Amino acid sequence: MRAITYFQKTVYFPDKPEKARFFARLQGGQWEPGTFRNIERLVDATTTFIDIGGWIGVTPYWAAQIADNVITVEPDPVCYEILTEMQRENAGDVKLLNAALSEDQCLVLHSVGGGFGSSETSALIADDTGLAITAQTVTIASLQEMARTERLCFKIDIEGYEYKALDQFRAIDRKRTAGVLLAVHPQILAASLSGPPLVRALRTISATVRLIRSFRGFRLENRSAIWAAIRKSVSRREFRGFDLLFVEK
Repeated sequence: MRAITYFQKTVYFPDKPEKARFFARLQGGQWEPGTFRNIERLVDATTTFIDIGGWIGVTPYWAAQIADNVITVEPDPVCYEILTEMQRENAGDVKLLNAALSEDQCLVLHSVGGGFGSSETSALIADDTGLAITAQTVTIASLQEMARTERLCFKIDIEGYEYKALDQFRAIDRKRTAGVLLAVHPQILAASLSGPPLVRALRTISATVRLIRSFRGFRLENRSAIWAAIRKSVSRREFRGFDLLFVEK
């Protein structure tokens, strides 16, 4: 295992040479500093941190050093194996669920980027390897029932499927939840749609508005992230992803 210290906390990862560049960025404080600032602000010893899309443990095992407990949802089989291996070496109470967020009984997920184990496994698009799995699912309601504390904080990063989970987001308990960190991937939704580019763009914009509205009852704290993404998307002529922070009113 390899100890990586980032944002004043140390997490032990399997030593993966192919992730050396990523680990260097992480240790240098260059990877999503806003995410860790928001987790530190919203999570304390009375909070259950629910990490939907745990990837290789970067956020759940970091947050476990602050939170009362962490629930991590990760359907990718390679990432789940890494999360399980990390559990023995890292501090904190982390419950691992090999599942995807959905109200359906199962969900088909595709590899993106040449195989499983990346951060890009998606239910919306696929790479040319043809690799796919059928994942078990979990709902927001069941995650809230599992939580050991009254206070909750969610991080949701599910590679485009956020556009298909609006009913789940409406089920988040507004009274218990201090905040929701949501990664939005309009470029993935657009890539999954058919039709002329303008039609796909309009459908993606409309879907993004619906996605944001599904968090009514929270206050969107960083509206500037939307405008920044719009400017980048226009200048580069392609949709750019962005992160939103919803907090309790």
